[in-house]
Amino acid sequence: MARKSDNPSRPIFHAPMLVDWTEERLAALSQEQLLTLLDNLARQQAIGRLSATTAATIEPRISALLSKRSQTKRRKQAAAAAALDGAA
Repeated sequence: MARKSDNPSRPIFHAPMLVDWTEERLAALSQEQLLTLLDNLARQQAIGRLSATTAATIEPRISALLSKRSQTKRRKQAAAAAALDGAA
């Protein structure tokens, strides 16, 4: 017979761990993953999970690993998003 509990179980929030982005770990990522990481870096800084100094040290390391083609694509996406924000 199953025992009934007065306290229903509630989900528990576990804060994600901050990852140490070594050069080897960054080099192992694909171009698409690097772009996502760069976008997430801005989000993490905006919500206060990442300090401005930490973001400033990681961003150039990620950008150095991106190919010129990926950086151009990202710039075009940012310009398109800015144009949409300006039109609204």
